[in-house]
Amino acid sequence: MTTIIIDERTIEAKKMVEFLKTQRFAKVFNDKNIEISETEEVPYNPEFVKKILRGRASKGKAIKVADLWK
Repeated sequence: MTTIIIDERTIEAKKMVEFLKTQRFAKVFNDKNIEISETEEVPYNPEFVKKILRGRASKGKAIKVADLWK
């Protein structure tokens, strides 16, 4: 992995950053190490997220300690 620092104050530098965002082999991060992506690719499965949110909203199920390992 190689780190490249680009000062984005010039038009050419901004164009270079925009070009790099379109490449599959390059990841562009801002100054807070947050990745900036031009693709609309969703990094998670929406069905899985629905299940997680549904689980958070439920009260759960009480289990006796004696039955825990059965």
